[in-house]
Amino acid sequence: MNDATTSLFSPDWSMLSLAEKDPFPVYDELRSRGDVVWDPGMRCWLILSYELCKVIESDESSYGGGGDTGSAALSHEIRGGRVSVTQLTGEEHARLRPLYLKVLSPSAMTQYRTEHVLPIVNDAIDQIQARGSAELVSEFAFVVPSRVMASLFGLPWRDDELISTIAKCHRNVVAWAYDQRSEDKIGQGKMASVELSNIFRPLIVKRRETSGDDLISQLWTLVPQYWANVEVGDVLSIVRDIAIASGETTTNAIANAIYLYLTNASAREAVKGQEGALNALVEESLRLLGSIQFRFRTANIDVSLAGVKIKRGDNICMVHAAANRDRSRYLHPHMVDLARKRPTDHLAFSVGPRMCPGLHLARLMIRECLKSLIARLPEVRLDDKRGPPRFRGFSHRSFGPLHVVC
Repeated sequence: MNDATTSLFSPDWSMLSLAEKDPFPVYDELRSRGDVVWDPGMRCWLILSYELCKVIESDESSYGGGGDTGSAALSHEIRGGRVSVTQLTGEEHARLRPLYLKVLSPSAMTQYRTEHVLPIVNDAIDQIQARGSAELVSEFAFVVPSRVMASLFGLPWRDDELISTIAKCHRNVVAWAYDQRSEDKIGQGKMASVELSNIFRPLIVKRRETSGDDLISQLWTLVPQYWANVEVGDVLSIVRDIAIASGETTTNAIANAIYLYLTNASAREAVKGQEGALNALVEESLRLLGSIQFRFRTANIDVSLAGVKIKRGDNICMVHAAANRDRSRYLHPHMVDLARKRPTDHLAFSVGPRMCPGLHLARLMIRECLKSLIARLPEVRLDDKRGPPRFRGFSHRSFGPLHVVC
């Protein structure tokens, strides 16, 4: 048992102790305490079971919210507004969600792949190829989603300073979302929100009068079908909500897929020239190493889960990283298996009414990054002169650094 599990069975043990450490052995040990465990440090119930996570996320009437602990006004301020699927609930959420599904639909991915994803992926690989070495997290996994999102919105995706600023601001918003009691993170989140809104608002105002072929122009055309009396602030809120997908979530997912390709010899051999195997590797990376390790809900009623009584108002943390390796759901849960019968049934994108509407775009970017890396850098490998990658982070995780030679 490693250091993170030394006091696992003490009353004051917390999942917070797993930051920057390998959490998976601990999740296996923790499961012996039950599928529902109180975490005093996180101040919430940890849900370790695949089935229970699915039940909770599919029942928004009993388990609502996202674990926000601050005021609604503060949440709207930092997240960029009220009118977004992240913020809305009930009928309003159901009314707006189809808009996201339309602009991020599978059919839209053909155009996005050609016009936005492939040019940016190939540009990044051109630079890596010219150098013969790279750190693939900072120079590839980070570069692609942030620039793709900028390109979709009609921002100059080659502007390094702009892309860096947007990414930093999104990191600060996400950091607040997962630690809303921290005064420092509240302050950083507020400043980040102001900066992000100042970047997007002028373009939103411009596109209201002069339409283009970018995503903001699409939103001005489509939003009135789903939301009455649309104002600049409403479109800004939606843009901010979609744009945050260019942050750590997709970056980490790309990095984790690349890590599995570089370190699993059988998977590496299987995916060469085989689209099906490549898609399966993407799904296994999402299941095994999900970028977002856990998500929150709040109990709207008194309820019993796995024999544990949970009170109305209690926060619930669905530990997807544990649930995606639940032995009652998956055979050989810790192994890469490219022949799983239901490769997409993992919880990386959540389930139910809050299932990530950007999952098709995320999968597209992960797949095209991996596919292009394999095709254009067939000899890419980890640099054995550098230290091995670590599974870094806490709420959002990825393996890195990924120093490679080509």
